[in-house]
Amino acid sequence: MRTVLVDSFDRLTRRPRALVALGAAVTLVLAGCGSDSGGGDSAGGGLPATVKVVAISETTGFAGPAGKASENGQKVAIEEINSSGFLGSSKLEIDFKDTGSQPAQGVALLNQAIQSGASVVLGSILSTVVAAEAPLAERAKVPMIYLSSSGEFAQGSQYVWAATPPADQYFHWQAEYLRDKNAKNVAVIYNSDVSSTQKWADSVWPQASQAAGLNIVAKEASPTSATDASGVVSKVVAKNPDAVVVLASGTANNAIVLALRRANFTGIIAGSIGMAGAVNPLKEQGYGVVWPTNFSNLVETQEAKNFVDRYQKMFNALPNNYAAAAYDEVWFLARALKEANSTNREAINKALQKVGAAGFSGALGKLQYKDNVSQAPGLLIEWRDDKEVPIKGYGN
Repeated sequence: MRTVLVDSFDRLTRRPRALVALGAAVTLVLAGCGSDSGGGDSAGGGLPATVKVVAISETTGFAGPAGKASENGQKVAIEEINSSGFLGSSKLEIDFKDTGSQPAQGVALLNQAIQSGASVVLGSILSTVVAAEAPLAERAKVPMIYLSSSGEFAQGSQYVWAATPPADQYFHWQAEYLRDKNAKNVAVIYNSDVSSTQKWADSVWPQASQAAGLNIVAKEASPTSATDASGVVSKVVAKNPDAVVVLASGTANNAIVLALRRANFTGIIAGSIGMAGAVNPLKEQGYGVVWPTNFSNLVETQEAKNFVDRYQKMFNALPNNYAAAAYDEVWFLARALKEANSTNREAINKALQKVGAAGFSGALGKLQYKDNVSQAPGLLIEWRDDKEVPIKGYGN
């Protein structure tokens, strides 16, 4: 078996990468030894009886809620793929491992997989983990499909793929919604230690607000580690905004929303894709929060309903967008494996190109990959009655 050695950590000096909001990493480990290109069977050599999958997932740490949801979505896809005989006599088998929301741990687990002959990787959601993983996969020429909501890690890459549609493209619906609700002055609170939320605060949201005729009257930074956001919130509330836009990752959303409620803020609270799952434990205190996303479990397409039904049967709960993106991610891989009929890295990457260009219908809707980045319809949702309710007229 050919072994590919990679650095233990990459400081991202070779090319710029944005840090992204949250997800689960999955590494497909070979069930065989390889060709000259490394990693698996020879091109067209057929799939092994068991295709073993290692899931490197953020199931603990501040990204834990998103990582756990993604893990569950992957489990649903694997159960469906195996029970339907989609890969013929071959079965997918998964082994989950936790990064603890730590980049170094994610890189260590990824290195172990690559050194043991990994032929394809499904990368993390959490931006700091993806930022460290992606250069390693690109250097090793191992196809990697990640779940971060930014396409920047994949754009310009040959082997790196973004399975979650970029969150950037949905913010204009949020700005239009605030405008239609007669909000004029808006404040922004964002995580200063996550590059994606920093980017949204610095450029994406200001552009969307300007286009909608909104004024940003305050912009305050808050780290993901902050459990008490009262200080930042007090500065924002003092500006008397009509709405507060929260651009945060994972459980950092909870602290900010709770602080706004305790400060008796009566305006609209708008969030980002990171609200999914994080706002659920707040129950009534989270009601009324709106955010742009790529999925709601109330969407009534055949593919979405099939996914929701299967998820409910397995976990007795409703899935969120992280689970849906991970479900589609595994199906993207399964389609490529079927097309390649091989665990050879180059064969899989070519199959990903073919499947991605053709597109397919998934839980997120009609998916197609452009410049290695997933594109799909999105929508604006409101958290109320313990449900993510689509707001009509804003992307749906």
